Amino acid sequence: MTLAKALKRKNRIAQKINTLQQEIQRENSARANNPRKIDVNKLMVDLQKAKNDLIKLKIGIFVASTPMRENILKMGELKAHVVFLRGISTKEGTVSDYGETEVEYTAVFDKLYIKTETERAEEEIDSIQDELDTFNHKTEVDA
Repeated sequence: MTLAKALKRKNRIAQKINTLQQEIQRENSARANNPRKIDVNKLMVDLQKAKNDLIKLKIGIFVASTPMRENILKMGELKAHVVFLRGISTKEGTVSDYGETEVEYTAVFDKLYIKTETERAEEEIDSIQDELDTFNHKTEVDA
């Protein structure tokens, strides 16, 4: 299976694990005079199998994605940088704070700088993502 399909499968297995865990937590304890409609023991077996499948798949994904690891890490840092940039206050000029007093603000990085840097980082993210998408669709995973 391709890396792209393996990543989708990984997400489906993780969702299945989450659902099984919720069912086990919800159904484990029941009133003694109310027979269970769900076999909690079977759910636990299914959960362990799904976890084992997920581990095997994650190992396959990890090994197959090794050549792109640097790009994957770089993209993560670029995304974090975009979040950081968007959180920088660019307030400048005279502002009335809470309707009481006027306060003068200055900013080292103005809105244009933040916009330009954010767009530059997002372009780099898109470029890396395109490269990853191509890699993921042509790389096979042993899982």
